[in-house]
Amino acid sequence: MEKSKAFQLFKSLSEQERFDFRQFLASPYFNRKPTLIDLYELFLEWVGSEQKQLPSREAIFERLFPETPYSEKALTYLSSDLNKSLEQFLVIQQLQTDSNQYQLLLLQELANRNLPKSFQQINRNLTKQFKQAEGKSDTATMEDQFRWWDIQEQYFQKQRLRKFDPSIQHAAEYLDRYYYLQRLNYSCAMLDRSTILQAPYEVQLSDHWLQHLREQDFFQEPIIQLYHSILLALQNEEEERYYDKLKQFLLDYPHKQQSSDLHDIYLFAINYCARKIRKGKDRFVEEALVLYQHGIERRILIKNDALSPWTFTNVVKLALRLKRFAWIKTFIPRYAPLLPEAFRANALHYNLAEVHYYSGQNDQAQEHLRQVVFSDLNYYLGARVMMAKIYYEEGEEEPLLSLIASFTIFLKRNKEISEALKKTFLNFCTLLFQIIRWTPRQVPGLKQKLAETDPLTDRQWLQNIYEEKLGEGK
Repeated sequence: MEKSKAFQLFKSLSEQERFDFRQFLASPYFNRKPTLIDLYELFLEWVGSEQKQLPSREAIFERLFPETPYSEKALTYLSSDLNKSLEQFLVIQQLQTDSNQYQLLLLQELANRNLPKSFQQINRNLTKQFKQAEGKSDTATMEDQFRWWDIQEQYFQKQRLRKFDPSIQHAAEYLDRYYYLQRLNYSCAMLDRSTILQAPYEVQLSDHWLQHLREQDFFQEPIIQLYHSILLALQNEEEERYYDKLKQFLLDYPHKQQSSDLHDIYLFAINYCARKIRKGKDRFVEEALVLYQHGIERRILIKNDALSPWTFTNVVKLALRLKRFAWIKTFIPRYAPLLPEAFRANALHYNLAEVHYYSGQNDQAQEHLRQVVFSDLNYYLGARVMMAKIYYEEGEEEPLLSLIASFTIFLKRNKEISEALKKTFLNFCTLLFQIIRWTPRQVPGLKQKLAETDPLTDRQWLQNIYEEKLGEGK
């Protein structure tokens, strides 16, 4: 029962949602099985207790049906019914928080029933809502406005009136805006993901398609032009002028032009910087930090009052590379409370490990790393590199060689990591091993390899320890 869809979904509810769901189940319109409330109460009791696992299915059945012989099928059906009720509850909750969706569904139903007075009332409400949202330019708003005009066009057709009505024109215009914006969004996401994961995406945007978009002046939508800039930067990563134009466009993007899409756009630009950093382009360390700072300060990178643990981690890492220790000491306590509770401990331990390492406190760094749960690939990769650096600096050669060997095997066997990312860390392992075993005869041209190997993580650190090794050999 603990692994059932119903219980997993129930656990995901907040305390307020659990209370509201109880009210939902109490309504005979939505629930005509009192036993569902009993199962809800059992789930609630278990979630609030310190027990590590639910009672057996037989024990649960006995609680629900005390004088009935055990039936696996009956319990399965009951769990399934509760799961359906939970799903229905979540959909209704979503409609209550999304006024546009609620009003549009209602408008469509009134149009279907041909109720002009009620239709016009809801239509006036939507007109007011969309007017209040002027200046908000994002995928969801464009889709809503297309649906709004499309419903009006359907309703106009039903009236069979021989007069001009602008609904069809507006529907076509908003469909174009929505389609082009969403298509650019998908294309940028595919290009971005292809640099991290082995993914055979096909973008398939023709020059003619893009030329039409430019001829339409991006439909006078800054957010579409911004996505177009992202696309050019991703398609032409070696030509940094596209990134420079994109960055300026982002920083100058008008505050009044609200858009939920800006969150993804900032991450696309930051990921671009990350790839440049791995290629040894050090100026992009500062570029990425500026984007992060700007995005956090404008709350673009803060969603639902929460900051992603990966954003938090990357900001700390970049600031450490730039040796902005005083700034980090204010950043961590200021934004740590915004980390999702489920990820907060992991993010804090990992980042405190980074801070201690850069401060020369390797013992404290290792202590924090031991408390990190490596459920995320980025934590695992970052922690392996950090431990390798600590082992080297502490002169622990055997643990270091063992780590290099196991890390190399992991990278070679992992089929989910993109070739570029895999190569970044494999090159680190190879060059670190060669530095450890370095002699002019055994590893010729190592200095040149350190300068030219691409992609490569922590190039500067490798170059520093090579120079130290070279000094020792003189």
